[in-house]
Amino acid sequence: MEEARERVKSGYLKEKFRLFHLKDNEPKEYDYHYHDFHKLIWFISGAVEYHIEGKSYRLEPHDILLINKGEIHRPFVDHSALYERYVFYISSEYLEEHSEPGSSLELCFCMSAKEHSSVLRLSPAMSRTLFETVKLLEDSENENGFAGNMYSRILFLKLLIELNRCCIANPEVFHKTARYDKKVVEMIHYINENLSKELSIEAMSSRFYLSKYHMMRKFKEETGYSMHQYILEKRIQAARNLILTGVPATVASVECGFKDYSTFSRACKKILGRLPSEVF
Repeated sequence: MEEARERVKSGYLKEKFRLFHLKDNEPKEYDYHYHDFHKLIWFISGAVEYHIEGKSYRLEPHDILLINKGEIHRPFVDHSALYERYVFYISSEYLEEHSEPGSSLELCFCMSAKEHSSVLRLSPAMSRTLFETVKLLEDSENENGFAGNMYSRILFLKLLIELNRCCIANPEVFHKTARYDKKVVEMIHYINENLSKELSIEAMSSRFYLSKYHMMRKFKEETGYSMHQYILEKRIQAARNLILTGVPATVASVECGFKDYSTFSRACKKILGRLPSEVF
């Protein structure tokens, strides 16, 4: 059970944000997983195809990946080349805390969902400007100068502001070339927009005019999840988000497609290894 839970949820964030500079030059397996925080990846080098919610992106140096919290993803890496990247873990609460009316720092992640693309491919000039801030931030994380933590926070906010301005002024930076199965992506969108509705295998098969077994096989191939597991995970995430806004767990569980609170509680125990009262 512990191994299964680690497969679907990976990484923990106790700070407001974290920066990792990672280099992999030895074979390593990555599982499909998701986070309860946003993830920004600045890709430096390697031969990598990144899968996010049923879409596959072949990365180029200095591509930026925007992975919304709860999105299922996994890199497929050819280890004949060094896989180098900067990875930011970002709390959505941190983005809300530092946003202003009409100026949400979460906008770039929202635009990613709206533009149906998780990859930003900037012009060389824009990339250089933003990457200078990334390097300054890395340097500040490794020094103990005066007001070091404050300086790191200021640099990170600067990076977020510049990135959002870039997305607003140049929406074409969202890279639209991705490999995906059209039917599977349609099913993913339908599931996420209709969690409170009937999403049984039979109902989905009928709605998308596919045989049950072909549909389940294709969904697993493209997402790494069985359809049942995917729906269960998304319903738990949605219920969690409602509970954290103050909605009673009994109400949130039903609104997110669970028959009742006890069904929701059993699902949390199975997937997360803990009861809702222990998790949320």
